[in-house]
Amino acid sequence: MLREICSVSDREDDDFVGLRFTDGTPSVVFPRGFAIPDDDKQLRRDTLRLLSTIGKFGGRREGDRIRDAQEEVLLSFPILSYQYIIYDFLSRGYYSENEVRYVESTKGKINWKRTMQKKQAQLDAGNVVYLNFVVKTNHIQNDNLISKIHEYCVYDSFKKLGWLYVGTDLLPRKPSVRFNKRLFLSVLQHEMGNTFNEQKRRLFQSMINVLSWTPESGDDQSDASYGVNRFEHIWEGMIDYVFGDENRELYYPRARWKIIRGRGYEAESSELRPDTVVKLGDKVFILDAKYYKYGITFNPFHLPQTDSIQKQITYGEYVARKGFAERNNIYNAFIMPFNCGGDEPFRFVSVGTADWKEYSEGSPNYEFVLGILLDTTYLLRSYAKHNMEEIEKVTTLIEQSLAEYRATAD
Repeated sequence: MLREICSVSDREDDDFVGLRFTDGTPSVVFPRGFAIPDDDKQLRRDTLRLLSTIGKFGGRREGDRIRDAQEEVLLSFPILSYQYIIYDFLSRGYYSENEVRYVESTKGKINWKRTMQKKQAQLDAGNVVYLNFVVKTNHIQNDNLISKIHEYCVYDSFKKLGWLYVGTDLLPRKPSVRFNKRLFLSVLQHEMGNTFNEQKRRLFQSMINVLSWTPESGDDQSDASYGVNRFEHIWEGMIDYVFGDENRELYYPRARWKIIRGRGYEAESSELRPDTVVKLGDKVFILDAKYYKYGITFNPFHLPQTDSIQKQITYGEYVARKGFAERNNIYNAFIMPFNCGGDEPFRFVSVGTADWKEYSEGSPNYEFVLGILLDTTYLLRSYAKHNMEEIEKVTTLIEQSLAEYRATAD
């Protein structure tokens, strides 16, 4: 069962999330807070969503060789190309040539219309003659080789990822051609230059990507991965994708240095960048996506630290000073993962304050930084570009929770 090779990232010494092969055996690691479903069909869909999410927000190209923090080489194999080959095969079957092609030659069946359009006639003793013709090509041998290369790529793709689609016990027929990486790539690259059919070009490019990643020997890569060792960047990307304002650069606080020595000049320092900014009417919500463990352990040491709280308050001050919103229409919150267990996917759990601030009834809302938990499974299954329904859910929770907290605290 697929469930047997799936787990949730919870090890202190290994934060990897994604798909990896160890000695040729696949395993899928989901991010913290994810609830692995019992239904295999749903789990397959979730696995595909996870891989798609990593591809979208991972900041790497498929097939890149990446070094992690421990200087161990990770192979990010061309998973999108494998997937496309599988999709194409399931919908169209094995590759076969049905495109009529023409080349310049002195042999073959002449297409007179194309010859007269493209070639210049010569006069010889008063007769019109053509030194070269446009003829139909005969690519039977070449096309047959491409079909066999496709056969190889289909078989290889199903060996790697077929279990995500039809199960591990179902494989297409074994390739009938001996693997020859250089020959295969040469033929496909030549064909890429001779067709304008976008469907074929995409299939050929996917095959090229798969073959380029395969060793010269044709042996399987027994240890490989498609994933990330730091899922926080993916978490940040997903949160911003769902909730973010496209003009968040407006809300970047900046500092500058005045250089005193010599003739003196000013130099800008680096800017502070909030993860996500949501503007709804006259209200601004500043969200910081934190892939922290609090929603799993409920240990206060797994909440954001003082420097993170300080940054959020600074963002709020900047927004207020720039006049983007009134003081009490600016809200701050951390968004952290958890497993809701079938309850509401959003949960208000904490409020961060600063000892260096004098809090009173008149303190601005942005000086209170809320801790909000978001169910990982819910986000993975439902995220979409700037989803207004989700935006309203989380901003309403932030606004109401802070109002209730302040009424009690005051």
